[in-house]
Amino acid sequence: MNTTEMIKHNNERRELLNKENLKVYEDAMIYIRLNARSEYATESILLELLEHLIEAQQHGKSAQDVFGDDLHGYCDALIADIPRQSKQSWLLDILRYTTLLFSTLFAVYTVVQLLSYFIPSLKTESISLLPFVVIIGLSGITILVVLYALKASIFGTKTWFILGIGVYFIAIGGYVYSTILFKDIWTVPINFWSCLAVTIVMVLLHQWFKRLSNKADLKLSRN
Repeated sequence: MNTTEMIKHNNERRELLNKENLKVYEDAMIYIRLNARSEYATESILLELLEHLIEAQQHGKSAQDVFGDDLHGYCDALIADIPRQSKQSWLLDILRYTTLLFSTLFAVYTVVQLLSYFIPSLKTESISLLPFVVIIGLSGITILVVLYALKASIFGTKTWFILGIGVYFIAIGGYVYSTILFKDIWTVPINFWSCLAVTIVMVLLHQWFKRLSNKADLKLSRN
């Protein structure tokens, strides 16, 4: 199975767990996935772990019987055995998330341009390119902070989760403010068709970078 198939299979097999075991497993799953490790190797271990837990549950055992009293330490031990994500895969992931972000933004612009045919007050003749430079920097910092906060909140205080959400909304606010502050700098003309074209190109690039990243990750796992 490739990575996507393993994730789908994992989603289906998790339905066999009872409520208590599911909660413990999903905490472990999220914590392990949030580490910069080979995605293919990570999903392989998570699937193997899930099958082990399902089998134990069928014999009347709980997740605590399988993982012990220190789930945090158990997960850290597993992570230590997973190969780190290659620099090539890491770079491709940055590119695919960046193109995903841009495709989302231009999808919004596309909808607004379409609505402007019926609501003239929404019409925008041009946009500034500078806010997109700002959001690239903000998104990198935001992703790192949010991922760290999510990871820290699983086995620690939920304050980290609140912090992560706060940083996320601050980043959005920063982007919105930059579109107002720099609206007349580095502008380019836009219309419905240009926004739609950019959206489609970004979606296609996202899918391409995703395939390349999965291929690089699979190559690392097999070495």
